Amino acid sequence: MLTLFCTPHHSSLRAHTVEAQKLFVMLKMIPPPDVAHARPPLALAFVMDTSGSMHEPARATPKGQEALPSEQKLAQAIAMAHRLLDDTRLRPEDQVALIHFDDRASTLLPLTPLADKAAIHQALDTLPQHGGGTHMAQGLRCVQEALAVLAPEVSQRVWLLTDGQTADEADCRALATQLAAHNTPLIPLGLGETYNEILLRDLAEVTQGRPYHVQDVAQLEAILDAELGSAVREVVTNVQASVATARGVTLEAITRIYPSLAAVRLEAAPYRLGNVLAGDYTVVLLEFTVSGLARPPSQVRLAQVGVSANVPGLGQYVELRPHDLRVTFTTDEAAIALVDQEVMGYVRQKNLDHLMQQAVQQAPGDPTQARQTLQVAMGLTQSLGNAVVTQMLHQALDELQRTGTLTAQTRKTMALGGRTQTLQLGATMPMQGVPSEEEIRRVSGT
Repeated sequence: MLTLFCTPHHSSLRAHTVEAQKLFVMLKMIPPPDVAHARPPLALAFVMDTSGSMHEPARATPKGQEALPSEQKLAQAIAMAHRLLDDTRLRPEDQVALIHFDDRASTLLPLTPLADKAAIHQALDTLPQHGGGTHMAQGLRCVQEALAVLAPEVSQRVWLLTDGQTADEADCRALATQLAAHNTPLIPLGLGETYNEILLRDLAEVTQGRPYHVQDVAQLEAILDAELGSAVREVVTNVQASVATARGVTLEAITRIYPSLAAVRLEAAPYRLGNVLAGDYTVVLLEFTVSGLARPPSQVRLAQVGVSANVPGLGQYVELRPHDLRVTFTTDEAAIALVDQEVMGYVRQKNLDHLMQQAVQQAPGDPTQARQTLQVAMGLTQSLGNAVVTQMLHQALDELQRTGTLTAQTRKTMALGGRTQTLQLGATMPMQGVPSEEEIRRVSGT
């Protein structure tokens, strides 16, 4: 059902001390071949912002020239949705729902099989009839109602496109929590410069979706193509982890790192880890603190990690045998210093995201500190070999140097873009030139 590897970054910790010691543990999951080919039926909900700004031109119109209706942001998004319906990865039994929101929201098309493409195309063409303000939560309520009729074996996700600030952010956050409880990933697509990137980031994180900053409508096609590719490969769904810790051991955080980054909420166990794609690893990082108990030299079970999940394509629910997390307490300094470089590579990707989010917050009031933070982040991403994020940080540093601030586009790109650009790492990944953990803590406060 699911092949699981559980690897700590240290196999040995220091004995005879009550001082706090950090332990990062990598959970690496991949479906075996029989599960990888069991693609479940899929339900997609398109949630489209139809507020007045979506009817504006996608690009600046030359002075004295009137923009054509086909050049509007909404019209171009509709055209891409039409093309997506003909993608060969979709099956006739897959379903699509269409919802719009502005001052009000409504379900323009309930869940409809792809076999009835004519009805879906027709519903898409009604979107330009709507307009007004921006009340996203009303659209998310319609999503809940539309997806409530789905059978448990159907995989589901929501694609939400917006270009503006919504008037009901608190309601959006509450509704995202409810979607997460039904394992419904939300893929927010923020278009342009005026939407709230922090809201979209948080909605994606809560539901274990992926957020995107879309500078230009033309980028939507590639993003939706990639997201559809992920949707049809999610063959293991609703992965949940239970973690039982020994005395003196505290679970501090859980973060999905690859194929995209999102923190996992710890309010209630079991902890929701999202879905797992066929043909690729999914990597989750657990962070523990070991303190308050001076252990003698010995091998100790610090925690027990259990994982359960659904395989909707096979109609199965499976609980894996709990994994014992054991480390050796020792006085051997050489053994204590040994580090698993692959696990630390994922730790550094988590730290990299934290630094990027921090720099975005620092830039308006303290550009000097923001530059320092970005320079440490640059060292991390260069050592990881992440060319996309390296270029992103290079542009941000250049902006800060030239203007003393970050543009709205750059802030949004950094807040959202890095989360969809994490890397799968190998055990022999080189780590030369990486900023020290002390330097990262000094700059980031982590």
